[in-house]
Amino acid sequence: MCLLGCTPGLGNGTLLGGDVASLRVEPSEVELDSRTGEPAAQTFTAIATFSDDSEDELPLVSWELSNASAGTIDSRGNFKSVDSNGGEATVTASFLEHTAEATISLVHSAEYVEEGVDAAAAAALAEVSEGEGGLTITYPFDDTTVPRNLEGLEIEWTGSETTDVVRIRFASALESVDVYTTGSKAWEVPVEVWEAVSATNRRGSLSVQVFAAAWDGSELGAVKSSEPIDVTVNRFDTAGSVLYWSASDRAIVRITAGGGTAARFYPKTPTDQCYGCHEIAEGEQWMVVTRDGVGGTYQVIDVADPTAPAVRYDTDDRQRMTFHALSPDGKWMLGVLNGALVLYDLATNRFVSTVTPDSGYYTHPGWSPDGQHVVATRATGSVLSDMSVNGSEVVTMYFDGSKLLDKETLIPATPGNCYYYPSFSPDGDWIVYNKSTGDTYADDDAEVWLISSSGGDPIRLDAANGEGRLRNSLARWAPLPDDDVLWLAFSSKRDRGSHPARWSQIWITAIQPDLAASGQDASSAPYWLPGQNDNSDNHLPVWWSQ
Repeated sequence: MCLLGCTPGLGNGTLLGGDVASLRVEPSEVELDSRTGEPAAQTFTAIATFSDDSEDELPLVSWELSNASAGTIDSRGNFKSVDSNGGEATVTASFLEHTAEATISLVHSAEYVEEGVDAAAAAALAEVSEGEGGLTITYPFDDTTVPRNLEGLEIEWTGSETTDVVRIRFASALESVDVYTTGSKAWEVPVEVWEAVSATNRRGSLSVQVFAAAWDGSELGAVKSSEPIDVTVNRFDTAGSVLYWSASDRAIVRITAGGGTAARFYPKTPTDQCYGCHEIAEGEQWMVVTRDGVGGTYQVIDVADPTAPAVRYDTDDRQRMTFHALSPDGKWMLGVLNGALVLYDLATNRFVSTVTPDSGYYTHPGWSPDGQHVVATRATGSVLSDMSVNGSEVVTMYFDGSKLLDKETLIPATPGNCYYYPSFSPDGDWIVYNKSTGDTYADDDAEVWLISSSGGDPIRLDAANGEGRLRNSLARWAPLPDDDVLWLAFSSKRDRGSHPARWSQIWITAIQPDLAASGQDASSAPYWLPGQNDNSDNHLPVWWSQ
């Protein structure tokens, strides 16, 4: 039986000497330039080598493009790029069992001149490739990693108070985007600009640089410039939302993880009570909240409809706890009351038993994603309350379905230190926790650390912690990691550009497990979760898949 590779009508129409032995695509790699309104085009050709070593063009192939955001390819190998962004793509030609590939590097350039900017001033500043310094980008921080779907990112800088025109440049091997604005110290990246930048630079480092100058109507003054900073755009979106306690709203507030407007989640109406301690059971879409802090009553809330949280079990003065952990399947609630670990059947809200494994004082429980282990803080020093312990260690325990067994010390106590607020990563491989020299409540020198759930050497998350007494605390993981990073939200009291550190706010860092596995700092410089109220003290971020 003669295969297509040896039939007449291929290439030049001659009878070729045998079956197709191999395939290649020409050109094998190409760099194309595109601009807004000016897409690029390239025709690819599949070349077959036959069993007699002859070669010819092979038209009867199928074509595929790996990155749809870069453009399209038709059945004849004609590629047409988009004009909105750059990117990398692989072209694959297939014929029977044979495949061959070519690579495309699409380099995109664009200019955005905002309303109110003198076009002549923008054109003059566009001709300047180097400034004389004098500007400093204060946010985002250098070496920040952000998700592809981040909205509301601000670029902030100092040193341009008397300038009239500003150029903000985003640049990488595949991108050159220049934005011209009249801002003197801050600019929020519009959605259309961020979509172009993020689509181009997935998994790549992007430099951000600011230029600024005065304009007298005909000439620029001295052009100031900043040193570029590096920002990495992760190739996947963050998913779900972050629920945190907003002291100013006196409510649990919800923000979409990619950024958005903070919305009151629960309770829907203002209250004088504190609902700060909250947890989500993803398996049943239930949330538990403690009212009024230490030893308060609690409620079980049905959050299956995110727009209308409904009380499933209301408060009962006989049932109290401070902190609580919910098993991933939503079956169990493990609470803390005066240092004891108490187990409840979450579906019925029925007390089962006290399950504290020894005579120690415990707080801050957290469940592993497989539901088989619990991590907690165990007091080793003086105790003021479930919320405030001076001297502690981190332990893990096995849950057999009714009891906590096989207690192991993961982070042993050391003089002058507290180890607390532990939390399992969504893959169960890591535990994040706090370390400080004060007690376990709102300590200014609190830092975020990481350790393998199987033990080993602790790792200080240097990039996430930053420098100084920033009150880095209460870290919680995103439930749906991609294959590159694990996202981690925490509260921190740190400056953000022109926004001074008056209150703790929610910050997010990217954790790279491969770096942690080799004992290195696995974090990136964090980014501020857009949409928060700057004038609120925000705490206890819980990441939810909804």
